[in-house]
Formats: sequence, C-alpha cells, structure tokens
Amino acid sequence: MDLHKVVEIYNQERKDLLEDLTPQENPLAFILGGQPASGKSKLAKEFTSKFSNNNILFVNGDIYREFHPNRQELINNPLSYSKETQIFSNVFTENLIREAIENKYNIMVEGTMRNPQVPFNTAKMFKENGYRVEVLAISAPAIFTELGLYNRYQEEINFQGWGRLAEIESHNSAVNGILESLDLLYREKAVDKIHIYSYQAEKHIETFSLESGKWNIDDLPSNYITDAREIQLQRKENIAKLIERGENTLSQISDNLKSNVSDILQKLKDLNLKQEEKRGFRR
Repeated sequence: MDLHKVVEIYNQERKDLLEDLTPQENPLAFILGGQPASGKSKLAKEFTSKFSNNNILFVNGDIYREFHPNRQELINNPLSYSKETQIFSNVFTENLIREAIENKYNIMVEGTMRNPQVPFNTAKMFKENGYRVEVLAISAPAIFTELGLYNRYQEEINFQGWGRLAEIESHNSAVNGILESLDLLYREKAVDKIHIYSYQAEKHIETFSLESGKWNIDDLPSNYITDAREIQLQRKENIAKLIERGENTLSQISDNLKSNVSDILQKLKDLNLKQEEKRGFRR
C-alpha cells in the first residue's frame, strides 16, 4: 500500500492511540524482546498494570496491522498477511515512538530483537532524549515457541474467526538475534537495566543493573538466556503441557499446517523420552 495513504490512516487513529497519556518529568522507556509466542504480551500486561491509570504507551507493531483497509481479505491467507501489512507496523510504530519522545510519555516498545541494531538504536534514541531505559527479555526454548506459533494461530481462529501466523524465518532469526541484541546493549552500556524472564514470563531469572557506569554482573546476558533455555528443556512438566496443548491444536488446525505441527510434536515427544531415559539411567 502507498506510504502516504498509511500515514493518512495513522493521523486518523493517533488521537485514540495517545489518549489519556500525560508528560513525565522523568520518563521511562521499556524495550520488550523475545521471539514470537514467547510470552511478551503477558509480561507487558504485568508491567504496564503497575502504572496508575495505564499512563504508559504500549507500542506493538503487530496491533497496527489491523488498520489495513483490506484486512478482512488478507487474513484469509495467514502466510502472506505479515508481509502485506508490514508497512502499517512500521509507520505506526515509528510515529508513536516519535510522539512519545516529543511529549515525554512513558513507553513500552515490543519487538523480537532479531536485528541487534534495532533495540540498540531505540535505546540510544530514548537515552539521548532523557529517558531511563530498561530491557525486558524472555528466554524461551526455540521448540516451545515454534509450536506456540501454531497454538496461538489456532486459538485466535477459535476466538475471533481468523488468526495471524508469524513467519518461521522471523521466529528463527529472533531466537539467535536476542542473544546478540542483549550482549550489544550490555557491552555498549546502552540501557540502565536488563531483566530476563523464562518462557511465558513464568519466572524472573536475573536483572542486570548499570550503576555508576558498571554492571552488577560480570557476564554476558546471552549466557543467562542460553542456560535458562537449556534448564527449561529439562523440565518434564513444561514439555507435557506443551504436548497436550499441541495435540489439541493438531486436531483443529487446517490440513495444510498439520504436518508442521505434527513434526514439532514428535520432536517434543522425543525430547521427553530422552529426559525419561536420563532419569532412568541415574536411578
């Protein structure tokens, strides 16, 4: 779609999107990262609820895809929906961040962190404009979130009649990208804090704090992400829950996607079996 048309639509919607926000003397910016289906929305909800009267702008590029005037037609092809609506995600996100900075609004920006330069440049922009910047990152095993893409897609269809299926290439890039992104932010001391959480934000793992130009932890965030992923893969109850949810998805999802879900489920079952064999050997 033509850029000027998208900007026109943004200008029509901006008032509602910025409603009830008030300028802050000491504004806060949160950068939320993790691969698709890792639990970012849950973590965002928990954090933003701490602000009185929801006085924080939550920016999630995926939300703005729905402003595409041909959305109803596009959602019938979930595999191309993301590509066709990307311009809405970009235009709305960029303009909302700009307006937040101009007005000193508290803000949370959600992304995947697949490209390290994006969160780095975002953090730098906020710092240069007087913000305190904190990162909220989710450590999730790739196979958990790969299945989660299909679970979420089918649950959206069940709930609202249509769903958005994230591209697997984007997912895989984010799995590795978050490691590089967090390490870049750490090395460049580009943010004030880095908080790390487990899959679906079920557990707080660690917080890196920058005080007087020095981090409280002398180790890279990527090591914590990697270790936490491995630990989560060893938890039988986590895998069992995912398999149960995935089996439910498999029974409902369209035929052209069944093989994808089935393959992931088999990998999880094999992983579960290996864990059982290890436990049996230790006994």
